Amino acid sequence: MPRFSKDQMLLELRTILLFEADHILMGAGDEMAKSFIGRDPPASGEYCHCSPEEVDLSRFPIAGSFDRGYDYAFRPSVTNSLGEGEVQDLNVFMLGTPRAGGISSGGETHRFMTPDGFCQTVADAVFARWKLEWEACGDFTTRELALLADMTEGAVRNALADKSENGLRAIPGSRNPVTVDYAEAARWLKGRRGFIPSPERPKEDRFLVERLQSVQSAKALGQLLKECLRIRYSSEAEASRALAWSIAEIRAWLDGIQDFDEGHAKRLAEALDLDVPLFVGKALEVILRRNLSRCDALSAVPI
Repeated sequence: MPRFSKDQMLLELRTILLFEADHILMGAGDEMAKSFIGRDPPASGEYCHCSPEEVDLSRFPIAGSFDRGYDYAFRPSVTNSLGEGEVQDLNVFMLGTPRAGGISSGGETHRFMTPDGFCQTVADAVFARWKLEWEACGDFTTRELALLADMTEGAVRNALADKSENGLRAIPGSRNPVTVDYAEAARWLKGRRGFIPSPERPKEDRFLVERLQSVQSAKALGQLLKECLRIRYSSEAEASRALAWSIAEIRAWLDGIQDFDEGHAKRLAEALDLDVPLFVGKALEVILRRNLSRCDALSAVPI
C-alpha cells in the first residue's frame, strides 16, 4: 500500500493548482488567474502562498481522476476500473505541472515536482497497473514494478541481480532504463508479498469485501449494490429478467427501503457473486438498524 493517504495526495493537488494559478498570472494576468483558481490573489501577490485547503477541488475535473486513480492503483477492485483516456489524462496533467516555484521564488523545487510527489506517484502507479491489465501495453521499468510490488526501486534492482529462480529477468540489452517484459513482470509480481492483483470477480475482491463488512446503513448497502449491479448487468431491466424480480423490487434494494427476505438476499448475493453468508447477515443487520431507528423516531413523537 502507498506510504501516503488519499487526503495527502489531494492536498498536494491543491498545491499544484495554486502554482498553476501563479503560472497563469504571469502569462495572462490577474483576471485569467482568478477565473482559473476561483479567488483573488493574496496580499503577497502569489497564489502559492495561499493555504491549499482553500482550493475548491470541485472546480477541477482532474481531481476526480486522481481520486479514482488512487483507488485503482492501490486499492484495486471490480468497482474502480479506469479507461485509457483517464489514465492518459493523469500522465499528461503531471507532465504539465510547474517545475519551479512561484513568481518571486522561481528557483525552489517542491515535492510535487519530483518523482516522490504524491500525485506523480499515483499517476505512475495507475499507468503501471493499467499496463499490467492490458498485456499488449508494453514493458515495465524498475519504478513501475516497485510501485506495483510496494517495494523500493533498490529492492527491484536487487531482484534483477538475483540469478536464482526467484530473481527478475530484464530484457536483454535494455539500458536507461532497464525494462522487464510483460510475462516476466507478471510472473515475478505474483510472488511479491506487497503486490495486490486486480480482482477478476467480486468474491476475489478484498476491498469490496471490506466495504461490505463496514456498511452501517441500508442506504449505504444500496449504494454498494448499485455499483455491483452495474458490473454484472447492463441495466435494471436486464437484472430484472435475470433475477425474475420486478424493477420495483430491485430499486427497493438499491434505495435501502426493502424489507428483509432471506431468500431474496441470498438470491441477490449469488447473482452478484458476493459472499452469501456475509451479504445476508449484513442485509439483516442494516435493515434491522433502519427499522429500529424508525421505531425510536415514532416513539419520540409526542401524543
